[in-house]
Amino acid sequence: MVVVAVAGGLGDLGHLITKALLDTGKHEVYVMSRKRIEDETARISPLTGERYFPPIQTDYSSEDELTDHLTEHNIQVVICAFIMDNDSVSDAQLRLIRAAEKSPCVRRFVPTEFNVEYDASDDILPYPKKRFHMLARRELEEKTRTLEYAYVYPGMFMDYFGLPRVESVLRPLCFFVDPAHGQAFLPIGAGEAKMSMTTTTDFARYLALALDLESWPRVLSTATSTVTLNELVRLVEKSLGRPLNVRYQPVEALLQHTCFDLPANLESAAERWTERGGLDQLRALIADLEASVALGAYDLTQLTGHLDLVKAFEGTAPAPKTLEDLLEEAWEPKLPESP
Repeated sequence: MVVVAVAGGLGDLGHLITKALLDTGKHEVYVMSRKRIEDETARISPLTGERYFPPIQTDYSSEDELTDHLTEHNIQVVICAFIMDNDSVSDAQLRLIRAAEKSPCVRRFVPTEFNVEYDASDDILPYPKKRFHMLARRELEEKTRTLEYAYVYPGMFMDYFGLPRVESVLRPLCFFVDPAHGQAFLPIGAGEAKMSMTTTTDFARYLALALDLESWPRVLSTATSTVTLNELVRLVEKSLGRPLNVRYQPVEALLQHTCFDLPANLESAAERWTERGGLDQLRALIADLEASVALGAYDLTQLTGHLDLVKAFEGTAPAPKTLEDLLEEAWEPKLPESP
């Protein structure tokens, strides 16, 4: 039972993490946000039995102000859930790390990672925005003395393979397979490349459970399914009850962002990405992540020296959703209801 603050707690993933923490019924949970939080509803702290108000509004511009916020609310754990895609957000996380280090009450810090091992070469993880995560890592590893911190790896978020038919905080994107249009593009020679994954909901739930652990190793993982790309295609085909039209393209095309686009991603670019760089930006994101899978970055079975939270809480927490479960839920043909 701790006092925990979720920075970026109004965002898509941050909201899920906040909910998972509250669902445990164990923690006093605060939400840090640049936006004004209109809901001023008080909660009852399970630690003190007293009323408290979760919102902490801040623009993250002042390290001293952040320190004051953390100290005033006696925050013991900080979980950062930013969308780490620009210098401004990166700088905000760095200031938050320094503030947590200065605060007399903060003992644990979880930086925005929530993917795979970012401390990898471009030969394995050709993802330019990993530089923002590396800045946070260096800050934690080289300059903090009092904080216990951990990197949390869910792998690929499994939700993508059921969108838009499963409930999710994520925007619809397709990686490798487009079940709705019956198509797939695989990298040549990478059919046996493995991809580990977790639903966003299970990821948030395991992160909340990790707060109960007495100590953290440097890496915590939450992957509930690991499949090869060939297995992914077979599982989607099984759920659909029909074959996919599978085509192939070189990994080099992914690295150069000259790759083919799945139909669903063309639709997403037109409907949801017009203000975020359009098709070119969307293609670059998908290509970088698909190339990283092909090159082995998403195979969490190769991790060593980490704690697998799925195994750690097996038997004491509800079973997580597997890829087979999600694909069946999303794509298995539904029989018409009887009149």
